[in-house]
Amino acid sequence: MSVREQILQATLELCAKRGIAATSLQDIADASECSKANVVYHFAHKEELLNEALTPSLKATETLVSSAEAQGLGSAEEKVVFARNLVNLLVTHRLATHIVITHPFLVDAIPALHKAQVLMARLADLVSRYSTDELDRLRFGVVISGVTYTLVSATILEIQSLPETELTEMLTHVVSTMVMGSALPAEAGR
Repeated sequence: MSVREQILQATLELCAKRGIAATSLQDIADASECSKANVVYHFAHKEELLNEALTPSLKATETLVSSAEAQGLGSAEEKVVFARNLVNLLVTHRLATHIVITHPFLVDAIPALHKAQVLMARLADLVSRYSTDELDRLRFGVVISGVTYTLVSATILEIQSLPETELTEMLTHVVSTMVMGSALPAEAGR
């Protein structure tokens, strides 16, 4: 892993654990085992660093949302595929997603958080379009926040020993049944 990649990974880990405001460039330098000058060489300021650290998650989210908007969520199968893709995104980008969800108050200061907020609104609108009432939209918000918390807090919840594929399947079941109103086929469920 390059120094730049180490800096980006340390940023995600620290900001997810401590929060953006409580994470300094020096903290990031220490965690990535380089000097603060090296961090600043690669990234002029923390906002630039966060923008780049969140970019892969934002690209993946944009792909998911655009695909689901084009495909729709009219059938049970489309809903299950969407739930599975959403969970895969959340598992893959757990730290970035946690940062986005826990820092909505910084959307004006960090462009990546603003873009994430726009994508989350599109995602919620998509789910809302194919739901029956406001309860479904509320359920969606609770489930997304819950899945994100679960992934970042695996040690606290004592689920860190679950194989990732099993955890992903269990979370897909939760999202599929609680939000999308479509159960997974019996053999693909828990």
